[in-house]
Amino acid sequence: MNLENIVTWMLKNPGLYPGKHLLPAPRNTPALKPLEPLAQAMIIWRAMTQYVQEKLENGKNVNVRGFGAFAFDISTGLPKIATRAKSMEKTLEHQRLERKHVHKIRLVFVPDAKLKAVLSNYHEKDQLNKPKSQASIYQKSFASIFCNPAPIAAACFLGKDVVDSTLNAIFSAVADLTGYGYSIDLRFGFANISIANKDLRVRFRPDFCQTLNGTDFETKMRQSDMRTSEFWSQSYSQKWAQSR
Repeated sequence: MNLENIVTWMLKNPGLYPGKHLLPAPRNTPALKPLEPLAQAMIIWRAMTQYVQEKLENGKNVNVRGFGAFAFDISTGLPKIATRAKSMEKTLEHQRLERKHVHKIRLVFVPDAKLKAVLSNYHEKDQLNKPKSQASIYQKSFASIFCNPAPIAAACFLGKDVVDSTLNAIFSAVADLTGYGYSIDLRFGFANISIANKDLRVRFRPDFCQTLNGTDFETKMRQSDMRTSEFWSQSYSQKWAQSR
């Protein structure tokens, strides 16, 4: 089932998925007419995928409530000192940014607890290694944010409550249909998520993943560029004010 099939199922079962998404909602501008619920849901989905991709491109992990989190996993290896080529043209900082030594960034998807409960054949339940003290998606990785319905609603010229209701209903339907044994194909633009036989597979767009290990992407993931000598001389509130 693709997204259109899922939305059609959702609209045919209003008792299971009640909310403002069941009726045409007024737009925020008089120049635009209300849309049918199916077309309304498709526009909201497209705006949501664009929002998630934009945040990922800015180095932020995004948790989509009721569905899962798109997150960065950073693997670190030992520097290959013996094989490091000497060059007077490139500084050590430039070589570090080229990832010749240690860091590789990988994009992963972590299903929400509700979805994970029905994925009985899913064997990659913990793609991110987390400390035992961290229990929620929001704490699992660096610079995580929740998917905010407000900018999505502004892009669609719809109310925030309509967007919230639509996304909650779609992801609830995805979990229910997965439990019923249906195959599901969700396209996010930067990734395709397919569910078959209660197993989940994620395929990220190769060119999108390639940009993660570019020399300019690290600056987007840094919380601060403060020098070590300055770090210990400032208070916590000052560091928080300068963080990204």
